[in-house]
Formats: sequence, structure tokens, C-alpha cells
Amino acid sequence: MGGSASIAAVKGFRDVLPEESRLWHQIEATAARVFAQHDFQPIALPIVERTELFARSLGESTDVVEKEMYTFEDRDGALLTLRPEATAGAVRAYLDSGLGAQRQVARFWYTGPMFRRDRPQKGRYRQFHQIGAEAFGQAEPLVDAEVLVMLMRFLRHVGAREPRLDLGSLGDAACRPAYRERLAAFARPRAEKLCADCRRRIEQNPLRLLDCKVPGCRSELEDAPVMLDHLCEACREHFTVVRALLEREGIAHTIAPRLVRGLDYYNRTAFEITAGGLGAQNAVAGGGRYDGLVAALGGPDVPAFGFAIGVERLAMSIGQASTS
Repeated sequence: MGGSASIAAVKGFRDVLPEESRLWHQIEATAARVFAQHDFQPIALPIVERTELFARSLGESTDVVEKEMYTFEDRDGALLTLRPEATAGAVRAYLDSGLGAQRQVARFWYTGPMFRRDRPQKGRYRQFHQIGAEAFGQAEPLVDAEVLVMLMRFLRHVGAREPRLDLGSLGDAACRPAYRERLAAFARPRAEKLCADCRRRIEQNPLRLLDCKVPGCRSELEDAPVMLDHLCEACREHFTVVRALLEREGIAHTIAPRLVRGLDYYNRTAFEITAGGLGAQNAVAGGGRYDGLVAALGGPDVPAFGFAIGVERLAMSIGQASTS
């Protein structure tokens, strides 16, 4: 009699075996040490949240909400979702715990798995892991710069290969609506030459046009207006101060006029960090300011700034650095 066939892992889900697991523990230990020096406290967040949390925070028209979430109905009829990211959960915890009412300034960091039913690719799986941090209650550009300095310091300590900081601004409620309309107006006459996703984004979420990877769309939108040219005076001043503080601390950065984030809650400072040795899919961290999210989820009007690090890609970059 032949034995039963072995059962393979689910597509997009994988085991983290001992050698890689040891590296992950070193990464997390370094994060704990560096983040504590900037007064970030550890927090553990649930893997499952109410679906409404992500629909309200990420935006109904984002790819994550429309296409990628693992959502199911609980036995009591509640719609639940395996978290696709942790910032929304951190905001919910901040409000649930009463910290938002007790003391608005709070700093958390966390680590754990996230879930998106995306196309698996190098360093990105349907279950992937992030280390993230969120700073609540401070609107000053000094906070943006401090957190970016902390993050770059962490990446150097942990041995990431050639980390590079790309920096942009997404404006705010005062200047972004007019820019969104300019961008949509630019794209409408070109709609027939754009992919189906971009044609839909023109009206629903025009900023995401700049993030399309389809070569034909990138060519058509090459001369599209960019947010940095349409910032209001307050956003321009905020961005200028963040840059000056980074330069004072010796943190090299590149201005990225077309930088957008895939989630709707970001405003003002936005950034992405790439690393060497990873090919085209080389982003290892990203984030920015999200001043309106706490209020959008039912809390007070509390500013916030945060980021997430992709552990799989960071570990790959460290491995490349150690063998190069």
C-alpha cells in the first residue's frame, strides 16, 4: 500500500525555517532596542478586526479593500477580516484603551503577520510580516524627521544593504482636492489608452494613477501634474522643515514627486525606503503622516505619523549584504 500524498502549504503562505527565523529574531531585537530609545512602547494587536475598520480607514476604492482582503462572516453574522495592515488596528487600540482621551501623545511599535490575497512575488507573500510603529499626538515636522532618523538608524544597525530614503508630500485637505481634480482632468482625455484599473481610478482615486506599473499607463501619465507642485503654503513649509531636519542629522534622501501611498489615510509627509540586492521589488519600508485617521475612526482630532517594515524583504536584503 502506498502512503498518503503529503499536504503542501497554501499558495502564498510559507514556513519560516530555523536559519531565517534566527535572523528575524535578531531584526526584532534590534527594533525593540532602537525604538525604545525613542520612547516607542511595544503593543500586540489582534490578527482579526471588524471589516468596517479597514473599509473606513483604508478607503473603499483602494486595491486592498476592493481585491485583496481575506474577509469572512462570523457565526453571529459579523463581517471579520484578517488584517491587511496594522495602522488601523493600532488606532482602534489607541481609542479602545482610552489613551486618546487620557493623553493624546502615545508611541507604539508592533510586529506580526498581515494578510493580502495579492499575487505572490519575490519577498511578498499572502501572509507577510511587518514591524511597524505609530506616533500619536504630535503634528510638528520634528516628529516626522525624528521617526525617519530612527528608522534609518535601525536599518543601518540591522545590516540592510544600501537603504535609500525617497521622500514626498501628499498635501492635505486644503490643497489635495484641487490637485486630485487637476490630475483627473489630465487623465480623462487619455482614458482609452489606460488600463481598466486606471480608467476606474480617474474618478474614484486619481492619486493612484501615479502608482500604476503598466508600461503603457506610465508612458501616458509621464507628464501628469505632481502634488509637490501644488502644495499649499502650510504643507510646503512642513515639507521644507522635515527636509532641513533630515539634512541636519546627515540623513540623505531623494525627492520623489510621484510618490503615493496605496492607502487613503496618508497626508503631508510620505516616504518609501528601498534596499539593494532585491531587484525591481526593492521596497523594504514605507509610511508617512496620517493626521485625519483617528478622527475618521471616531476619536478626537489627533495627528499621527507611522511606518511599516516588510520583514521578508528586509531579511533578504540583509542576507544579500552579508554575502556581497
